[in-house]
Amino acid sequence: MTRQGLPTGQMQEETKELLDEYNEEYCWEYNDMVDFIKEYGEKNFRDYYEDYYRAVDDLGEDIVNAFIEVFYIESIGNIEESYQGQMTGAEFAEQLAIDCCEVPNNLSSWIEIDWKASWDNLSYDYCEQDGYIFNQNF
Repeated sequence: MTRQGLPTGQMQEETKELLDEYNEEYCWEYNDMVDFIKEYGEKNFRDYYEDYYRAVDDLGEDIVNAFIEVFYIESIGNIEESYQGQMTGAEFAEQLAIDCCEVPNNLSSWIEIDWKASWDNLSYDYCEQDGYIFNQNF
């Protein structure tokens, strides 16, 4: 294991031990963990890195980063509950209306629904970040 560029002399002992544990037990990349510490700090590394890593593994880094932009790292444990999919807000509003049986199957083709306005009405409960939809009620 190389510790290239690692500011270990500046880290708390508890953080160093956790870095070694994660690297040895889970084979998590040492430099990725150090990058996380540089971005979010040692305390957040100790408190949230395991949830962060698992979310990136399950959902992907782009989704996790979009979630963190809106809700911050402290909420990472709620990402699976919050994440609704990748689509526009208008597409989400339409899908939600269909899923809730609010749009009849036999709606005439000449009828248009303003899904963008419907999405605007959902903005208290949902948000869109980088093309990903998140439920804000967790």
